[in-house]
Amino acid sequence: MVSVLMSLFGFDFKEASSTSLSTIIPIGFVGSLSYFIFLPEILHLKYYFVFIPSCLMGTILGGRIVQKRQNGWLKFVFSVFLLIIGLRMLKIYDFPFLIYSGLHGMFFTNEWVLMLPVGILIGTIAVLLGIGCGLLIVPFFVIVINFNIHEAIALSLTTIFFLSLSATIVHNRLKTLNISSVNSLFIPALIGAVVGVILSSHLPGPILKKLFGLFLLIMACNYMISGLLFQYRKTVSVKNYVKGVKRTL
Repeated sequence: MVSVLMSLFGFDFKEASSTSLSTIIPIGFVGSLSYFIFLPEILHLKYYFVFIPSCLMGTILGGRIVQKRQNGWLKFVFSVFLLIIGLRMLKIYDFPFLIYSGLHGMFFTNEWVLMLPVGILIGTIAVLLGIGCGLLIVPFFVIVINFNIHEAIALSLTTIFFLSLSATIVHNRLKTLNISSVNSLFIPALIGAVVGVILSSHLPGPILKKLFGLFLLIMACNYMISGLLFQYRKTVSVKNYVKGVKRTL
């Protein structure tokens, strides 16, 4: 959604990320509630009580960073994130798996030591990039904490609900949230989710993964190139300004 809002509707990065987070709130709520109703036996509440508060702490930290950083820097970080996830979706290189596997090898008997810093990091990333971070939460709990996939998804959806709600409040306080955009996208986002489920049910999973991964790689390269060109032009303009000042003197 962040990519679409910037590319098609001309949002700046902070506005696009805050709008994206706001539309995730109902999706996280409905998804987590569905898991609790239909699979109540998968609950591990002690993990919820540790991981979710640490993510909320991360949203506060992320809000302070957003307040100080410019769009160009955040957009570049977002493009790197898209590149990593795109490579993973295309099965070219799985950075999250390699990182989490290394962490599991080091802390497999003390996973609680990792939950607090990882939660804070994920909360920070959510505010900075405007994403729910499910692609980071699920692998962490599957690889490091040894959850099965359903347990990890249930915890991820619950975390995403509280995470996106907290991050939206942070963005609203920073005055980077466009309420009118959120209101206009709220219902279409839910309808789009239903349509997406219907379409995906008629398309092979591997094809969808490759298409999505290719889309992420294209967007990442586009943002990186535009960011580098912007910095180059900025540097050239500064140098020309300095030269003009020296000639005047």
